[in-house]
Amino acid sequence: MDQQYLSSLEETLKLITVPDSAVIKAASAKLSSEFYNNDLALPTMVHILQNHQDAQIRQLAAVEARKLVISKWATANAGMKTQIRDSILKSTFVEPKKLVRHQSARVVATIADIDVPENQWPLLMEGLVGAATSEDVQSKEMGLYILLTLLETSGAILIEHVNVFLGLFSQTLVDPSSKDARVTSLLALDVIASFADEMDEIPASMSATFKTAIPHMVNVLKDVVSQDDSDSAKQIFNVFNNLLLADSKIVGDSLVMLVQFMLEISLNTQVDVDYRVMALQFLISCVGYRKGKLSSKKLGPELMLAALKIASEEIDVDEELNTEDQENENEESDPVTLALRFMANLATELPVSQTITPLFENLNAFLSSSNQFEKRAALLALGVTSSGAPDYYSTQLPKLIPVIVSGLKDNSLVVRVAALRCLGQMTSELQDVIAEYHAELLPLIIAIIDSATNVNVYKSATYALDALIEFMNHEVMGQYMEPLMNKLFHMLQSAQSATLKSAIVSAIGSTAYASGKIFTPYFAQSIQFLEPFIANAGNTEGLSEPEIELRACTFENISTMARAVGSEPFAPYATPLLEAAHLSVNSSNSRIRESGFAFIHNMAKVYGKEFAPFLESIIPKIFECLQQDEFQFNPEDLENEELDEADLAEKFTVHTGITIEKEIASIALSELAMGCGNDFGTYVEPSLTILMDQVENSYGMREAALNACWKIVDAMLAANTTPKSFPIGAPQGSYVSESLLAIIKPVRALSMATLDAEFEIGMVATILDNITDLLKKYGAIIVTDNGDSEELQQLCECLMMLLKKEHPCQVEDEDMPEDEEDASETEAMMVETALEVLVSFSKTLGNDFNQIFPPFKEIIFAQVTASTKNLRVSACGALADIAAGLKDYNQDVEAMMNAFVDRLTHDKSIDVKGNASYGVGLIIESTSQDVSAAYPHILQLLSKLLSKADKKADSDNEETRDVVNRAFANASGCVARMALKHQAAVPLTHILPALFSHLPLETAFEENSPIFRLIMSLYEQNSLDITPFTPQVVALFAEVFKKENARIKLVSEATLGREEGVERLNQFASPEEKVKVIELLKYLDGKFAGVVSQNETLKAVI
Repeated sequence: MDQQYLSSLEETLKLITVPDSAVIKAASAKLSSEFYNNDLALPTMVHILQNHQDAQIRQLAAVEARKLVISKWATANAGMKTQIRDSILKSTFVEPKKLVRHQSARVVATIADIDVPENQWPLLMEGLVGAATSEDVQSKEMGLYILLTLLETSGAILIEHVNVFLGLFSQTLVDPSSKDARVTSLLALDVIASFADEMDEIPASMSATFKTAIPHMVNVLKDVVSQDDSDSAKQIFNVFNNLLLADSKIVGDSLVMLVQFMLEISLNTQVDVDYRVMALQFLISCVGYRKGKLSSKKLGPELMLAALKIASEEIDVDEELNTEDQENENEESDPVTLALRFMANLATELPVSQTITPLFENLNAFLSSSNQFEKRAALLALGVTSSGAPDYYSTQLPKLIPVIVSGLKDNSLVVRVAALRCLGQMTSELQDVIAEYHAELLPLIIAIIDSATNVNVYKSATYALDALIEFMNHEVMGQYMEPLMNKLFHMLQSAQSATLKSAIVSAIGSTAYASGKIFTPYFAQSIQFLEPFIANAGNTEGLSEPEIELRACTFENISTMARAVGSEPFAPYATPLLEAAHLSVNSSNSRIRESGFAFIHNMAKVYGKEFAPFLESIIPKIFECLQQDEFQFNPEDLENEELDEADLAEKFTVHTGITIEKEIASIALSELAMGCGNDFGTYVEPSLTILMDQVENSYGMREAALNACWKIVDAMLAANTTPKSFPIGAPQGSYVSESLLAIIKPVRALSMATLDAEFEIGMVATILDNITDLLKKYGAIIVTDNGDSEELQQLCECLMMLLKKEHPCQVEDEDMPEDEEDASETEAMMVETALEVLVSFSKTLGNDFNQIFPPFKEIIFAQVTASTKNLRVSACGALADIAAGLKDYNQDVEAMMNAFVDRLTHDKSIDVKGNASYGVGLIIESTSQDVSAAYPHILQLLSKLLSKADKKADSDNEETRDVVNRAFANASGCVARMALKHQAAVPLTHILPALFSHLPLETAFEENSPIFRLIMSLYEQNSLDITPFTPQVVALFAEVFKKENARIKLVSEATLGREEGVERLNQFASPEEKVKVIELLKYLDGKFAGVVSQNETLKAVI
């Protein structure tokens, strides 16, 4: 050994332990330049590892020796290799310091990774297994640890000795002599499980061994928790999290026991909070990855109630009420907060029967408790779970609103804040459905704001106010505007913090959004109040995060206000604000840039084609934004560190702010395309290129990018074709230009390629929703052209998988319950989305639909009689819509008719019966067959449906008012279609009184058309059956035109973009139908002595 070289190397290593980054950097550079190019480096470093007195130097020498083995072992002298192999194994076993032993073990594993596959260290495995089973505890622990490091390093070694390892670690997992041996054995089994996942077929013996081992693994965790060994506990929790991702054959039903134990830890307030947090995080992951097993074992109720109990634990009241920055801080470290997230996940992933139902059954006990924290938990639970089952919640509002109202009036401030948060979350999910209760809710929120002395009370109330206002009816807003705006201006003037100001600014924006043109008198004053917050728009130097958020929030909400009032009132402020937008998108701050893109998105809505001159300066900034990296990996000094997965994860940084910025930029880009039309044409190709790259490579905005692609397709087709005027059938050529087809095809191809193996439900829904929407507007060219049906066939295969619940986005594990009654609303939504595509096909493909429909018949007809109500509703409605789309091309008239009549006869759900009656009417209307012989039976069934719906109309039942009204509409439309087809077979003297007693329609206004046609037909015939009902006819059309006038007013006065759903409020199927109704009214006015003109509404009409 060269003593001078040894001494110099030791001195240099010592420098690396000095707490001075400059000294460490210089010493590291010296190691590389002066020592590591010498053949003595490796043996000398091993010598220091084995002999130096300072454990810190020995540990550092082990880290460096491992790197030297990687770079120098292949060319090292054979004799030296033998000497190092023999000595390092011995020294590792006798090293007194655990950390050094472990680092030394990694040197052994690195050498073995190179030598064992070449049979250069034949006795190693035998020696390690012997050590692992010896009586000496340190030898046992070290043997196991080296084997673990070997498994982590070399897959080849694992495959060769897998059965030996499994047997060994299953044995040492229960070794009573050493906790470290048990923990190491557990970690080793985790590595084996990860490799088992890569096997084509896991041997039955291996899966059996794992299932047997899992209870013992749980016992190891119990031991380390009871001994408060936090480091080992973290490792073991990570192992159990990994097992959630392993092949289900490895875990099997042992998962149930594992879940039970995690629940025990989560509920145990006597153990360290960190263990409870890790257990809850495991349970949250379990819901995501193993929901099938949880559902099939009916664990949902137990999990939901345990989470509710944890959420009801005592909290720091002062922090809850006064610590403004507290929100999200405790999300990952507080059991109470995690329990609420757990409940939200349960509600989203598991069936209502296993989550929401048990929650509701236990609510009263918590709400009636004298413990304010139990009341708080119940209210917050209602809020967080509403996102998982919004349809079900919307049916329960008559019961839930009194609960919220009571919470808002509670004596405890903590409970009132919980009620505010609950209201905010529920409004976010249920939107206008909950906003209908404004009269009960708004005064209570204002009262809390007026009396608030705690910052978080004020903030929570403002958020709830904001949420409620945003979804309030345009007409209703008129009665609130003056007091509401005065209140908001006063609040803004008195608010002290930037966070509170942001909440108030958002509420002003929501008021503008809800009220539309009614906001115009308050617009100038609002700008006056808000302008100071956006001065020097792009510069954020010296601003705190809340101040930056205030600036961004203000900028976004001013543009929302512009959408509300329109371009004329906004004109005086347009130039300076557009300049501010330019500064914002060039800011160095991501949140400010995001607000700039949101502003541009809204301006594109306000100005449309007039915004085209700005494209040249804006589009490049959007492209620049979209090409940002959303994540970065920081590999500095990796070669000088020994990193585990957690260390590596810390070096991987995801910039969620940039992801959100890119999402908003993509929305702005698509809105510019929609607004500017052909003026955007130059940017179509580069836009699609960048967006499609994001679909394939983005970390978090793939959905937004693909949605923007389809919106650009929509924009170009809208600018160059006439929507809803396309040839029916699969095009054998192309009925759009080559340039338009060149825009459609790449987006279609990317969508089909993505659909095939997509795991994200949201992404699948985005693709199918866009295809459905564009099929309705532009026809089959969206999915097929020039006789090439390959992508159409690919899409049909995907739809079939979705309907069978076999698509990758639906299959998380192999334990999904076969009982279809247990389905979450998310799962039902996916089936409904797939059916919507088929319905669109029926309307666009015409007779060609009959070529693709046969494979779907069996599954859809089966769903019509499924045990799940949601499936029956969707399938029955889809069949009816398919009948409407096909018209006389329908080849399944008899089968559909039988299915609809069967549901009318036997189904218990008004919703299903209503859809069935809709289907019956459409079949009768479109078929050339004479089905009048069935009329008496059908009319009897419709009468029973109306009778049942009448009883439910005023009920607090699960069947909502909307469902009842839809049943009225569908039954009425059905009767009208029957009479129009075979009038003689319908006893009008009995039918007309029942019909008029359920008019005017309150929803499903498309059913007005057959009713209007029947009325007009009877008057044309001078039928004596209709004459006695002339006053009812006049009253009906007076209400219809009131609604139509309100719709027209809404279109002209509502915030731009908010009127997009207004089409469903249209009272007439076409302008021609409206003209015919007006002609009828003129006729009736002449024939019946001014009966029509006496009505003020109709007088204006005629």
